[in-house]
Amino acid sequence: MRKSSHIINIILIMLASAMLLLSGCKSSKPSVRPGKDTPYIGGLSFNPEKLSGEDKRIVEEALTWLGTPYRYGGSDYSGTDCSGLTMKVYFKALGLSIPRNSAQQQKFCQSIKKGALTTGDLLFFATGKDKKKVSHVGLYLGDGQFIHASASRGVIISNVNERYYTTNYHSSGHVSRKSDKARKKAAPKEEHKPTPKAAPAPVKHPEPPTPVPPVQERRLETEPIEIELDEAIESKIDSIYSTFLE
Repeated sequence: MRKSSHIINIILIMLASAMLLLSGCKSSKPSVRPGKDTPYIGGLSFNPEKLSGEDKRIVEEALTWLGTPYRYGGSDYSGTDCSGLTMKVYFKALGLSIPRNSAQQQKFCQSIKKGALTTGDLLFFATGKDKKKVSHVGLYLGDGQFIHASASRGVIISNVNERYYTTNYHSSGHVSRKSDKARKKAAPKEEHKPTPKAAPAPVKHPEPPTPVPPVQERRLETEPIEIELDEAIESKIDSIYSTFLE
């Protein structure tokens, strides 16, 4: 009996040790496995159900990747890196193929300002020593939040205003979609009215010179006066002389 009880004690000790070892080796992965049957795992500050069309499909697909572990070069639910995540989300949600590398994705996108971010746009970061070189990418969800594959935590949701991301922010880009073309066609075209031509300035014709009256030669008034006096005197003299003779 003593021998059998001793054996039982040894077995119990071994079982207890095994349980301790198992409890210490628990996986840090979330209990809910990522995949199509997985709803988003907390942390979202807005309701994705309020989205519609392509925006909704992008967000719904992106959220199925939450909790996926990080794996360099990976692009599936067993492990993915940052560019593998954004590439797969766009392909599975909209059937669009974008480049595999984050730097190539930045060149592929239409550059936009950070303040103009909308759902589905990509955020690029320079997390290395070279602040001009893109080394990380995330997908903007809305309300200041984006989803990305963190090397230390796997696929998570972060805020663009966190200090780490504002410090390492590089640029933002928009992936062209079918809805972009539809919106351009639906947008009313602005009527370009012809600019009225300015009336030509009136041509000023030179005014004709004021005619200058011809200069008339003025007779000296003294000459006719002197002649008339001489004639009058002579006529008087002749009259007196003729009367005297008679």
